[in-house]
Order: sequence, then structure tokens, then C-alpha cells
Amino acid sequence: MGLLAPLFLLGLAAIAVPIVIHMIQRERKEVIAFPSLMFVRRIPFHSFRRQRIRHWFLLLLRCAALALLVLAFARPFVRSPALAAVTDGAREVVILLDRSYSMGFGDHWERARDAARDAVDGLAPDDRATLIFFDSGAAAGPRSTTERASLRGLIRDAELGAGVTRYGPALKLAEGIFEGSELPRLEAVMISDFQRSGVDSAAGIRFPEGAVLTPVPIGTDVAAANVSVAGVLFQREYFSGRERVAVGARLTNRGAAAIEGLEVFLEMDGRPVETLTADLPANGSVTVDFAAVTLTDVRVPGAVRVEGDALPADDVFHFVISPGQVVRVLVVGNERSTPEADLYLTRALGIGSAPAFDVRSTTLAAFEAADLADRQVVVLNDVGAPSGDTGRALADWVEAGGGLLVAAGERSAWPAGAPDLLPGDVGNPQDRAGRGGALGYVDYTHPIFEVFAAPRSGDVTTARFFRYRPIEPQADAVALARFDDGQPALVERRVGRGNVLLWASGLDSFWNDLAKKPVYLPFVHRLTEYLADYRPPTPWFPAGRVLNLSEQEVALGTGGLAEAEFVVMSPSGRRIPVSAGDRAGFIDLGEQGLYEVHDARAADPRPLTLAVNVDLAESDLTAVDPEELAATLTGRVGQGREASAPVREISAGDLERRQSVWWYLLVAAFLLLVGETVVSNRLSRTVLTAD
Repeated sequence: MGLLAPLFLLGLAAIAVPIVIHMIQRERKEVIAFPSLMFVRRIPFHSFRRQRIRHWFLLLLRCAALALLVLAFARPFVRSPALAAVTDGAREVVILLDRSYSMGFGDHWERARDAARDAVDGLAPDDRATLIFFDSGAAAGPRSTTERASLRGLIRDAELGAGVTRYGPALKLAEGIFEGSELPRLEAVMISDFQRSGVDSAAGIRFPEGAVLTPVPIGTDVAAANVSVAGVLFQREYFSGRERVAVGARLTNRGAAAIEGLEVFLEMDGRPVETLTADLPANGSVTVDFAAVTLTDVRVPGAVRVEGDALPADDVFHFVISPGQVVRVLVVGNERSTPEADLYLTRALGIGSAPAFDVRSTTLAAFEAADLADRQVVVLNDVGAPSGDTGRALADWVEAGGGLLVAAGERSAWPAGAPDLLPGDVGNPQDRAGRGGALGYVDYTHPIFEVFAAPRSGDVTTARFFRYRPIEPQADAVALARFDDGQPALVERRVGRGNVLLWASGLDSFWNDLAKKPVYLPFVHRLTEYLADYRPPTPWFPAGRVLNLSEQEVALGTGGLAEAEFVVMSPSGRRIPVSAGDRAGFIDLGEQGLYEVHDARAADPRPLTLAVNVDLAESDLTAVDPEELAATLTGRVGQGREASAPVREISAGDLERRQSVWWYLLVAAFLLLVGETVVSNRLSRTVLTAD
């Protein structure tokens, strides 16, 4: 028998209070006035009856209640051999089962589940266990359970995921379970292929003192061949009014032996299209190019597959090709210009592939309003402003969302009666003597220039400008670039829903040498893409991503996203929930393959198809030494599957919390006080009746 707070026993002195109350003499005197006391004999008053304890049972009830209250606050506990026999052998076991897609290599998944079942079968009757499945995240079953059938059912129903190996979330969850456990022995059983790529996620995690990590490695034959489809590339072209795309696939051999004659299959919309063969060097990569196919006006799902090997998850790469990824450009030139005036611009746009550019050229004299019908961007390349009906049509087209680029070269002019579209007033040409000027300021946060912000991505400030036109920007215009003398070089202005960009020099090699620089091609492409408001589609997503459907081109009903009734089918054919409330329209892409999403209230029955692929970092099967990981987490090297957790010393606080004797003492004290109340009331009524 022990006490967690023995000083509270001093409160036993309060037992004297009921005794004093019972022993106290309470003499009641009543004074009566007499005319004379000479004939009254004086007799001393004695109250022997009140100095005796009359009600022993009531006194004992009160003293016992106080004693129990004091003992409850002292927090007693019992040290017994029987209790020690039970707690000394009990374990808190956490079984961590790796379900990342690399566990699908050969028979590893079945072996891992067998190892998990063995761990459950090895539990003693007093052991409590928790089963945790992990890949990039972690999910736990019932915590600290003794239901062996429940654990076996979870193992039986477990499926491989599409995520990568991350030890951190699972180990952090196990750490929390250990810290909240009252059992003396703590043991984690980790069943995994122990990929090295997941070790960094476990940094900073340390199990409680005395805990043991028992690794169960599922061996990987790293010498076995494993070919991955590492990705696909699209080469788009616009030919005879039709958009065509050629798919290229990058293959990686992670095996130690070269592979010859590997068959590679291209599928489009679930049907085989073409089969090629490839030779892969040992630990190397190759690219195979399929023939171009003509696109329709709908999104087409596709896949590139290779012959199956020991790790099937990375043998296929899914994608969705979106049509209409062509920016239609109209270049308006001057009939008196040299052929080189439009040459650099049209050639630069002609070799674009992501997106492709459909370029049509005309002259200012031949420019008509009908030319704007199917165009997204118009370039006025060193010409004057269109007038009359054509000028008004151009202004309306820009306000409706079109993009206009004005290159203010030698023959550029914008008279007073022209449409009010320019971002500023254009002055007469100015010469820069000597080596010419350069761009001194560039807004690299703007979408046009952000591609040049990264190191070794091209420097637009190396171009030399020998002539330019001064620009006085309007109040609602923004200068995106300036020359080194402070004059604006590129000015932007919003007009209605459209954009207008004014370039203060030419787009050929007459006034500057920008067209001869490597940055000319991406610069022209980004100018045109920005004016067309082009946003590249996402042909695939990584597994494990949470996707916001409001950012996708899903067909919605008249109520929009707020009233959408999403129906989402996973690649395995299961209907998955879509977040509601503040998180409306969010789905978790947890499987590999093709998802189908549509709004049940939309008139368009065609669903949005989303392609999801695994992270190929998981295809690297290089393993870490399991004992090294165990030593990092516990401070000691594990002993394999036969390792057992040392018994933790059971503190007085642990014993007292486990027994909770104080609670029973409080209940007993309460019952005694209730009994004391009943007895005292009855005794009071008896005394009143006797009087």
C-alpha cells in the first residue's frame, strides 16, 4: 500500500471536529426575577448528560466520512505481486505496414501482409496493438485494441496505394500512441522495403525511452529489371486547318542489365494506336516518338505502356490531350516593308509547339474586319493605325477580349482620329549613339518576363537598341520594361476585357539586334501567349494531390459551382465523395489512372477526365539499413523480429492512475454523508417527541 500524496493525511486531524461537537457543553440559562432570594438555597448546576456522547453511531459516520475524504486526497495505490505479474509482460505494440506502390514489386505485398498477420498472432493476451498503414501519409485503425479479429480483418482488406514512401507521418503517429500509453513495454513493428528516399521525413522523431523498433524488411532484388515510363511529351502542329499532336515517351531502365526489343504501346481513348520497340541501356533512359495523330474537338485520354515487369505501377503513364491548344495570330505588316520585317516574327511563331501558333499574315491595306473573326492576337508590325470601319472593328474586338501588340517601328503611326487603344502617346524616333542602349528595368514578376527570372534562362538585357520611339504612358497604363535611360520600352493597358501591348522598337533586326538573340524566341512566344490569355492545360496530376475542381474545365449546370452536384468515379470504379461547404469542389486523387468528373445537373453529359500518375521517385528501390533507421528512432540497434521491448519501471503515479482508488473513496465518503444526514434527522425528531 502506498500513497501518492501522504501529506494530505494531516487532514485526519479534522476528525476531532465531530467529537468536539458531540462533547461540547451547551448550558442554556433562563433568568427569572424574584422579589427576594433569601429563602432560595443556592445549588450548583451540573449537566452530566450533555458531557457524555449520546449518539455513537452518528459520530462514527461523521468521522469515517472525513477519514475517507482525506484518504482520497492522499491518492492511495496498492503494490501487489498479482498486479505486477500482469503489467510487467503487457506490451503496447504498433504495427506499421508500408503500402506504398513500391511494395507491389513481385510478391512483396503478400509477404508484407503475412508478416503483419504474424505480428498480430504473436500478441500476448494482455498486449494492446494499433495497426498503421502508411505511404506518403498515415492512417491508423482502432487504437490500443485487444480485438485480434479486427486487426486481422484490416490486414485482409488492405490494398496497395499509389503514394510514395514517407516514414515520418507513420512514426509520428506511433510516437503519440506510445506517449499516451500506460503499459510498461513499447514496441513498434515496421514492415517495409525500407526505401532510402523516405528517410528524410523521419528527421526529428524520437520514441520514448525504452521503446523498441523491430524492423521487418521485405527484401528487394535490386538487380531485377524494372522499366518505368517516366513521362510523355507532346509535339503539336497545325496543318491544313487541323490540329495534330505527336506523343513522345521517355523510358527509364533501373536494372543492371540492358534490355533489347522492349515493346512500347500507345493507347488513345482506350484503343491501341501504335506499337514501337525500344532498346534500353543498363541504368539508362531513351525516348520513343510515336506518329502524330489528328485531334478532334474533345479531350482525349491516352496512355503509354510497356511490357509488364515486377513493378507494374510504373509501367504505364496516363495523360489527357486537350484540343484547341493553338493560338491564332494575325500579323498585319506594311506592303512597303522589306521581306525581313515580318520574317523574324513569323518564323519564331511558326516553330512553337506548346502551344502551337496558327499565323496568318496580311497588309494594312488588305486588312478587313472579317480577318478578326477567328483570331486571338493581332500584331500591328511597324504599320499605321487601321481607320474607318476596320479601326472600329479592331477596337470592338479588343474590348471583347482580344489581344493587340503594336510594334512602333520606322513606319508606325497612330494619328489623332485612330481608335483609342494605345497605352501611351508615341513620339518621333530617337537614336542611341555608340553601342546603343539596353533594357535597364524589367518586371520579372510579370508573366511575360517571369521565364527569364531563373538563372541561366536567358538575359533580355543583353540586346542592343539603336533606335526607339519615346512613349508617354497614359494614367491607366503600366510600363513592364524600360530602357537604360528611363524611357518605357514595353507598356501595357487593359481595354475592356482585352489587352494592348506597345513595344517602343521593332520586332526585326533594323532598329535592334534582339531578333538575333536566343531570348527572342521565348520573348515573342510569351508576348503572344499573354495577349491570348493562354493557359496550358494539365495533361496529368500526381497521385496524392488534392484537386480544386473550380480550377478545371468541368461542365457545370446553371447554378455554377455553388449548386453543382458532382459525381466523381475513381479509376477503380468507386464513387468518391466531394468536399462540401467551404471546401466544395475538392477531391483527393489517391489512385492511379483516369478519374471521371461531371455535374449531375449540367446539360453536357460528357465528363471531365483527369489522369493521375504515380511519383517515379518511388521506382528507385535503393534501401536503407533498417537497423540504422531503428537506431535513429530509439537510440539503440534493433534485434530483428525476435526483439522484445524492455520493461519500463512502473512509477507510483502510473500505478495510482491505473487503479484510481481515490474515486471509490470519494463515492464511499459521499454515501456516508448521505447516511449521516438521514440518521441525524431521525434523532432530531426523536428528541423533539420526547420533549
